[in-house]
Amino acid sequence: MAQISNEYAEALFALALENNCVAEYSDALDTVSKVTEENPEYIDFLASPDIPRQERVGAVEAAFGGKVPEHIVSFVSLLCDRGRIRTLSDCISDFKKLSDASNGVSTAEVVSAAELTEDEKSALKTKLEKLCGHRVELDCSVDKSLIGGVKVTVDGKVIDGSVKRGLHELKGAMYR
Repeated sequence: MAQISNEYAEALFALALENNCVAEYSDALDTVSKVTEENPEYIDFLASPDIPRQERVGAVEAAFGGKVPEHIVSFVSLLCDRGRIRTLSDCISDFKKLSDASNGVSTAEVVSAAELTEDEKSALKTKLEKLCGHRVELDCSVDKSLIGGVKVTVDGKVIDGSVKRGLHELKGAMYR
């Protein structure tokens, strides 16, 4: 599914570049994302094969027509029409990544054993920006199985400073 959402996102991003509307499309996709997150049953409705295609596509037009650019309405309608509407959130995420990359921004996925404070996030962001040489946004989550420390993935690189990894390495050294 990831490749499918990426292909749709790349096509929409190419269209956005061609029309010089990347920021506008990105904002519109935020609007679409917000509506679908607040109303999860809406995606179920749009994905339902029991509801005629025209009715589902009409619902997209009714929900977003005049509120977002026509190409975004057409994009969501296309996903609905092709039976790919469940990939919408992945398509939006992939579009955002493409947009960020074109603007020289990376998103670092930060997994920590405990919630990071704002000061810790700020210090980590500064350090990552210095390491990467460009702007970095943080996407933070918590995984208590790390025991302690932080695991960061940015620009395809993994920096694993977790206690779990350290214990795993120690265990490997003990059994050699």
